[in-house]
Amino acid sequence: MGNRIVVVCTANMIRSPFVAGLISSRLAAMTDDHLSVESAGTAARPGDEAAPEIVDLGRTYGLDLSPHRTRRLDDGVLATGDTVLCAERAHRRVVLDLRPDLLSSVFTVREFARLVDDEAVQDAASDWAGLVRAASRARLAGRSAPDEVDDVIDPVGRPQHVWTEFERQATRAVSTILGAMKGLPALASPIEAPQSVAGTRREYRISHGVPSTRRAARRA
Repeated sequence: MGNRIVVVCTANMIRSPFVAGLISSRLAAMTDDHLSVESAGTAARPGDEAAPEIVDLGRTYGLDLSPHRTRRLDDGVLATGDTVLCAERAHRRVVLDLRPDLLSSVFTVREFARLVDDEAVQDAASDWAGLVRAASRARLAGRSAPDEVDDVIDPVGRPQHVWTEFERQATRAVSTILGAMKGLPALASPIEAPQSVAGTRREYRISHGVPSTRRAARRA
């Protein structure tokens, strides 16, 4: 198992850059390990900017997604040993069509979060590769959920409440994943580890000393 996480959605403009940005920014505070996080889209048009709505939302969590440029997923993007976290089950099927050898390390983001939120899975792992293998074994053992539970909703062109649900699903999944990683001996920083992983705007403001504001992020 390698040290790269690739987050995948459709256009690589909203869901995957946001999730990848959250994981990457929090990893920097958790560990000295060389896990890298990238993103791509199954139908992305290369070189586009992230959607303005997600750039605005990213700032709420301390992310600068303005430099992001979209990348199309193809078999040249993925490498042996990658862990691929997809927004939807449909993206997982695309990934496996390209790289069937990655069968044991391709999940949806929420599926992976659900699997690693199990003490037995966490206890079976000492590093990132071990956590991925343990999650894969748990999936094979039938620890499944209704299909729709494992997808991150696509908010593009949708009303405000759908964007709110997308934010909730994405941040909770990332918070759960990073919470599981905090307990891995090989990833724990010997210097200073955060007390908790901020999974909501309020938690982020509290942990970073940002004054509360009622200004909601604008989304078209």
